[in-house]
Order: sequence, then structure tokens, then C-alpha cells
Amino acid sequence: MRAMLGLSALLLAAATPAIVEQTGPHILVAGPIVVQSLTYGPEPRQGLELFTRERAGRGPLIVYLHGGGWSAGSPRDGARGAQAEHWTSLGYAYATVAYRYVPIVTAEEQLRDIAKAIAFLRRQRGVDGRRIILIGHSSGATMAAQLGTDPQWLEGARVPFADLKAVVLLDPSVLDIAPLMAAAEAPAVERYFRPAFGDDPVRWSQLSPIKQVGARDAPAWAILTDANNVFAAAQGGDFAAALIGAGAKEARVTPIPDTSHMQLNNQIGQTDDRATAAIDAFLARALPEMQRPRFR
Repeated sequence: MRAMLGLSALLLAAATPAIVEQTGPHILVAGPIVVQSLTYGPEPRQGLELFTRERAGRGPLIVYLHGGGWSAGSPRDGARGAQAEHWTSLGYAYATVAYRYVPIVTAEEQLRDIAKAIAFLRRQRGVDGRRIILIGHSSGATMAAQLGTDPQWLEGARVPFADLKAVVLLDPSVLDIAPLMAAAEAPAVERYFRPAFGDDPVRWSQLSPIKQVGARDAPAWAILTDANNVFAAAQGGDFAAALIGAGAKEARVTPIPDTSHMQLNNQIGQTDDRATAAIDAFLARALPEMQRPRFR
């Protein structure tokens, strides 16, 4: 995805700087993690893993969407290291979702897969389906942004759009497709983006999160980028500005230093990780009720 950095000079001025905040108070939930491997449909890759704590009750649902350029990747990217441990210890239910790949399905069908998985997850034990948070990395961040700015995907699966409370984007691949597709000589365009989005500018607009902002959007957004990825920061800055202009309660870009595109994702949940601290603080603002002391 780094091949797109050549586009950044045109967009860098739109980047929104932010200071990484300290995490809010942790509410540790004791007890073992319960891991369930489930299927939400009959097709290959229509599966997920759900992580909960035995003593947590019904927690807000964090849904992780992996990257891989719409044609690869694994939901286990969101379960590696400390991620499931961290989120469930704070009282959340945490799920990592698999979806079918391009070119076997279209980018639109991938979004329908994810929405179907979320509808399925809302019915599971330990999940409060009225409070949903999306976390996506790379192309998964693009998908999270698409779901958070265009209600048709969730509502098509009978998930009330108002139940989506917050969205976290980790180094998103693209938030405005047309400028990226203009760089036809870039290898990443031909390898990842054209198979996913084709050649129709109308379709690019329909699938560009920034073009959908303004009707109904998720109310709170955190956009975390590798500090060296000026393309993601620039498009993220434009996107955040559009969301705030449309009435979002919060939308900010936080560049994370001393990381990389993959490390930003893989180190989530680790002690003293800057990105984790920023997400914790963001979720403390988006779901303040999670900060009330609880005893387990």
C-alpha cells in the first residue's frame, strides 16, 4: 500500500495533527476468556471468532476487520498478541470477522458479509448488540469507514445504524478512491484497488467513505496512522474534517510515531503501546458508561 505515497504531496496539507492521549481508567474484568469459533453463513470464509469473559456480562461489541487488500489477510490478525486479552479485560465482547475475497466476490458483497456477521454477533451470549464499535486495519479500515458512513450495509442486514457508536481506523488504505485511481502507474493500484473498485467513477464515488459523509454517519471516529504514512494521514484529515462538518461528535487523526503499517495493528493491546492508549481514551469518551467502577 505504500506505493501510494507519491500522491501524498497533493493532500498533505489536509492532515490533522493530534497528540496521543493517555488511556482512560481501565476497568479490569477478571476470569478466563471464552473463545468461540462460529460461522455466520454457508460459504467459505463466512466465519468469525468471538472472545468474551465469563464474568463480564453483556459488553459492547468490538468488531475487528482485517486488512489484506480485499484479496488476502486473516481475521487472526486481530486476535494475535494482546488484542483479545486487552479488550475483554475492559468489559467488551470482541470479535474478529472473516469475509470472502475479491475477485470471488465484489467489494460490495464483502460489506454485506461483514454486516451479516455483525447481525449474527448481536444475538450471541455476552454481547450487547446495541453498542457496536468497528476497528479496521488497512483495507479493513476502509471497510469500517464504508460501513460507518453508508447505513445501507448494516440496515440491509437488519442492524439498526444507530447501534454503531464508534469507529476506529488503523492506517486506512483509502477514504477517497478517485484521486488514488488516477495514479494508474502505481503497482498497488493494479494489484489491489482496481480489482476491488473497477474502472467506473460512479462506483468509486459510491464506495468512497468521504463521498458518503453527511447523511447519517457514526457519531465518533478515531483515525490512527503510521506517522510516516502521509497519504493515510492526508486522506484521514480530509475525512475527519468532513465528518466534523457534518455533525460528528468527534473525528480526529492521530499519527503514531516509531511504528509501521503492520506494527500499528499488531501491537494493539500491548502495555505502553501509544495506539492502544489513544484508542482507550477515545472509547472512554465515546462510551463513558464503560468507565463506571464495576466489581467482578
